[in-house]
Amino acid sequence: MNSRIYILAIALMTGVGAMAQNTQQNSNVEKIEKYTVQTNLFGDNLFVGANIGAQMYVGDYISKGKAGKLITPTFEINVGKWFTPGIGLRLGFGGYQAKGYSPINAGFAYKRVDTNLYRTKWGILHLHGDVMLNFTNLFCGYREDRLYNAIPYVSIGYLRGIDNDENELSGGIGFINRFRLNKAWDLNLELKGNINNDVMDGIRGGKNMEGSAAIMVGATYRFNRRDWTKGTGISAAEMQAVQNQLKSMNEENASLRNRVNALEEEKRNQPVVTETKASNKLPDATEYVAFFDINKAYLSEKEAVNLEAYANLIKKYPENKFIITGYADKQTGSAEFNERLSKLRAEAVYNTLVDKYGVNKDQLTMEYKGGVDTMFRENPRLSRAAIIRMAK
Repeated sequence: MNSRIYILAIALMTGVGAMAQNTQQNSNVEKIEKYTVQTNLFGDNLFVGANIGAQMYVGDYISKGKAGKLITPTFEINVGKWFTPGIGLRLGFGGYQAKGYSPINAGFAYKRVDTNLYRTKWGILHLHGDVMLNFTNLFCGYREDRLYNAIPYVSIGYLRGIDNDENELSGGIGFINRFRLNKAWDLNLELKGNINNDVMDGIRGGKNMEGSAAIMVGATYRFNRRDWTKGTGISAAEMQAVQNQLKSMNEENASLRNRVNALEEEKRNQPVVTETKASNKLPDATEYVAFFDINKAYLSEKEAVNLEAYANLIKKYPENKFIITGYADKQTGSAEFNERLSKLRAEAVYNTLVDKYGVNKDQLTMEYKGGVDTMFRENPRLSRAAIIRMAK
């Protein structure tokens, strides 16, 4: 009777110990983790900014006079959101006093600079929306503490004349050089150009299209939450398959537990027979593998739940000793970092067994191996683990 109960208990623990390994083995395509992140809430990754600089309006008769005399100050305020580390939207509002040249003393002319040539000036307000692409994150992978990001964008906007009733749509492109100051603040150097129809300067019948070019410097404040959580590299379909398998294994474990309880009840109902007390020592036990995310040393909720069944096995056989060994992936991180990381992973499993599940600490021994080569299925991610095995 005892032997049957032991065999069923070992089978139960074997199924639990295999859960974590099967979870990782279902992912048959290794993804590059630096390019995958978890999507944040809609209220996350919002920002507000302001720029000042200089602009020049490119009108009908710019070639007739000195272009440098047409440079004027400009300003802009903007708000926006990054939907991913590589894609964002921005709404901006700005204004400036544009200058140009005219062959007649009419309209916006205010100063004669040569024979049949007058300088003009008028006010413009500009409301625009921008689609931004962070090329640095798209091509080099997301990294929160990166000093520099290159961000080109395309723009569509609405121009309103202050000194006239002209209203025009505009299109443009721009480039933001973003420099990280700290977690919340960025310094920006921005270049932009816009084109619009031939009416804003008050002169009709010249070129079909006009526009402006600007260079600005400014700052951006990023509201919490500012960063992104890197993804696990496991697709939704793969995760669903793992969850289905865990559900099936839990049902099987429940059935095994019921059989063990039935056998124990049957044993309790048998007549007591005096016999020599046998050693309550488990002859052998399967290894348990707990997996960790990259550069992490804390157990996920699922790993902690799976570990409870193995904790019960250890407590059931107090004469047995178990060894917890921590590991790290040699392909990521320095040797010194991996040495510490593997130790922390072993301690995480040890502390969970002792503090959460009440395992006698005298039954446990810890060791750690630092960064190691691939241990399972040629997949380095599966080396980010801690393994529990029974001491022989």
